[in-house]
Amino acid sequence: MKNLDIKSIKEIINMHRHDYKCRFATQCGRSMIEMLGVLAIIGVLSVGGIAGYSKAMTKYRINKTIEQITLIAGNIRSFFAPQGNYAGLDDKKVIKKAKLVPDEMWDGDYNYIKDVWGDGVALAAADKISEGDEKAFRIGLFTHNEEVCIELLTQDWTSLSLASIIYAYNIKTNGEEPEYYLLPPIAIDDAINVCSDLDQVTISFLFDIQQSSTYWQKELNRCSLPDGC
Repeated sequence: MKNLDIKSIKEIINMHRHDYKCRFATQCGRSMIEMLGVLAIIGVLSVGGIAGYSKAMTKYRINKTIEQITLIAGNIRSFFAPQGNYAGLDDKKVIKKAKLVPDEMWDGDYNYIKDVWGDGVALAAADKISEGDEKAFRIGLFTHNEEVCIELLTQDWTSLSLASIIYAYNIKTNGEEPEYYLLPPIAIDDAINVCSDLDQVTISFLFDIQQSSTYWQKELNRCSLPDGC
């Protein structure tokens, strides 16, 4: 004992303290069953967390899309107001020069416009009252995701003073290409009908359309649900 230093004495005391605890406690470690149980709980929590994160991201992107469409529509109306129509809206040079689209929506080389999902966005003039007048315009989105398609179609676009009519073009996997003209607000069942079994859906938000014109009444009657064009 005389050769023991203070450090060695402390190590001996701690060793015996641990041995005492193990003898009088129910157990000194964790069994394999307990460890598996903990891992299972962690797995369940992780799955729930991922699902919640995915849903939150979808909601964020939907809101971001609405924000972008609102901004673009306002920019287009302001820029083309002196011209009296929207001829030339599909010209990328005009879109860039007038800054109709936020920089974040352009690809790196400014070759095409993309949404928050990375899918393409198209801008073009449309007809307001009669064919060829180009006094209305459209903002087109492309989606390959059924959930996103349904969410976009069922947003309350009318309360946002946005699209007058929504045009949906569904390239289905069986080769058929049904087209629909829809009047907001769009019911969930109608949205499911348009978006189901999709390969790609083009959703065009039509602005400044005069629904009461003979031209658009004809289109609405021809391409309304459930049959499409």
